[in-house]
Parts: sequence; C-alpha cells; structure tokens
Amino acid sequence: MTQPTTHDSARRPTYLRWVVAFACWLVVIWGHSLVQGPQSAMESDLVASVLRPLFEAAGVADPATMSLVVRKGAHFLEYAVLGVLGRGMLHARRLERGSSPFPAALMVPLVAVVDECLQLFVPGRSGMPSDVLIDLGGLVAGALVGCLVSAALDRRRA
Repeated sequence: MTQPTTHDSARRPTYLRWVVAFACWLVVIWGHSLVQGPQSAMESDLVASVLRPLFEAAGVADPATMSLVVRKGAHFLEYAVLGVLGRGMLHARRLERGSSPFPAALMVPLVAVVDECLQLFVPGRSGMPSDVLIDLGGLVAGALVGCLVSAALDRRRA
C-alpha cells in the first residue's frame, strides 16, 4: 500500500477529524434521545407549526400528522448527517491507514439500535423498531450523498 503524499493528505480531511465530527454528532443524536417525552413533543410541534404552510400546501391539515412527519423526518435527517460523517470517516480510514473499513462499517448501524434502546429509559419516550428502520434509511441516504459529493469533488480536481 502506498502512503498518500503530503499534498494529497493536506487536501483531505484526516481520519481523526472525521472521527471527532462523527462523535460530536452522536452526542447530538443521543442528546435528543434523552429529552423527555413532553419536551420532545413540544419541539416537534414547534417545528410543525413553522412548517405548517408547507404541510397545508401539500394537503396535510391534521396537526398530529404534521407532528408525526416532523418526528420521523428528524430521525431520517439526523441519521443522514451521520451517514455522511460515517462514510467520510471510513473512507479517510481506508485512505490514511490502508485498512479495510468493513468491520468498523458494521458498527455504524448499531448506533440506531442503541439510540432506540436509550429511549426505553426516558420518561414519555419509547424505542421503536420502525424508528430503527427510518434511521437506517437516513444512514444509507447520507452515505450515498457522501459518495456522490466525493466523486463530484474528485472529478472536479482531476
């Protein structure tokens, strides 16, 4: 395996930076999971009220449906960001260390399972298998976006 040149490594964010960003985002996700049910519902309702004109334009008038879409959308988006960060972290590991990210890549989806398990111990919250699936969908979407952006940047540099 060849080591990246100084020029190459200066252009790419390092593995450690990706790890730190990934860990910080985990704190955000798990921090949201530890918010008690009533406060979490208030946050979702506030976002739904801000987005109300968009919902109504889409034909959605029921506040409960709006709140549900906001809550499930938040799951998806949180994990889409995690997917981008996870993809970046694993890619940087492969580039810098020359090792396969495969075993570590299997650990990333476990974050969603841990997240839902945390919610089992928070008053007013529940861990739901359907949320794990939404989280995993966001994770995959984010990883794909990360791949597409990386490929576009590589083509642009070439």
